[in-house]
Amino acid sequence: MLYHLWVRHHLRPGDFWELPRGERMLLLAFAEQEMDSIAASKA
Repeated sequence: MLYHLWVRHHLRPGDFWELPRGERMLLLAFAEQEMDSIAASKA
């Protein structure tokens, strides 16, 4: 998941972990939604 955020959105893992917990959870939820959408479009 962190790899996806880094490659697609240029958010480094260290920067991710410096964010408040709620913001990290929101970014993870958005990234999961984005990855599901990408997978569905390839299927």
